[in-house]
Amino acid sequence: MVTQPTGRRDAFSPDTASTRLHQALRTRMCEGDFTPGEVISIRRIAAEYGTSAMPAREALRWLVTEGALVFSDSRKIIVPKLSRERFEEVLYARKNLETEVSRQAFVHITATDIDELKRIDEQINGAIAQGDIVRYMRGNYQFHFLIYRRSQSQVLLPLIEILWLQYGPSMRYICTRWGASSIADDHHREVTQALSNGDREAFCQAIGADIEQGMLLLS
Repeated sequence: MVTQPTGRRDAFSPDTASTRLHQALRTRMCEGDFTPGEVISIRRIAAEYGTSAMPAREALRWLVTEGALVFSDSRKIIVPKLSRERFEEVLYARKNLETEVSRQAFVHITATDIDELKRIDEQINGAIAQGDIVRYMRGNYQFHFLIYRRSQSQVLLPLIEILWLQYGPSMRYICTRWGASSIADDHHREVTQALSNGDREAFCQAIGADIEQGMLLLS
């Protein structure tokens, strides 16, 4: 099933076929719908989304400039394979930036948001129990970015999105390799509990611990 655009679009970007497609592909990259080394063709993307080649080409080139995709030659576009060292750097940057943006988001998170986070976490737990890595990755992305977007950060949030573009495919590969048991002990319940208790420090610590789990999978 093709994921339709659901994420935020830059307020300064025109609402065109290429920008909508770019956002849809960004979301899929963050959710791990593509795997490291996978070839992404303009024709395939255009066919999946029912567009002409032009918006597909523009969207893919945009992702190349963001580091989510790379040209392996003049015609072939692929999802890059991150080295262990590069992936560790991404996770290190994620922990620092996402902890800070969560601190900024804390005062803007409502009771309705907390209920939604709990609902998403229940779906994530169900995905883990069923060994459904695809559903887990989508739920994990939704959980984290519901929080981060509440920060309304104009500086940190775009940087975090770039990191997730690189993180998603590699994390999907790692989870698939090690199975659902590798992600069973996430810290989402600690996150929602801290929010319910109004404890900002415990909330930020839980976010950091959740990201560190990805680092432990590399050990």
